[in-house]
Amino acid sequence: MRGDGERAKNMHRALKAAGCRISSQRRAIIDHLVSATSHPSARLIFQEVRKNHPDLSLATVYNTLGVLTRLGQIRVMQFDAADNRYEPNIAPHINLICTSCGTIADLRRSVTVGAEKIMAEAGFEVLDSRLEYYGLCAKCRADNR
Repeated sequence: MRGDGERAKNMHRALKAAGCRISSQRRAIIDHLVSATSHPSARLIFQEVRKNHPDLSLATVYNTLGVLTRLGQIRVMQFDAADNRYEPNIAPHINLICTSCGTIADLRRSVTVGAEKIMAEAGFEVLDSRLEYYGLCAKCRADNR
């Protein structure tokens, strides 16, 4: 996808601007992250990227994800009972989370209240937000029938 390539380039530029070296491993981590639609965990990224980069360490994956998160290039989706997942789509959208299989899909629609409006009405400074709906994906609904 053209959008994936642009997101990857933005991540590369952000890493370079922060003084980070863009190794082939980091490039592969970024490429996998932006092409995945599943909001992968660090362990899943590690397993997939390691197929072509056997010298990759889990620490490199976590370090790369940590830097990208601090630079605002990705978001971490934290869950109590599951591994954190990583979101390369930082534009406002809704996450649809299947409670049966755990897949996470993006619904490209914003239903949030603007940060400026919240500040004006409540005096609350919004730093970040995440909107999630929990339920059953189409596949799990069909499997349950």
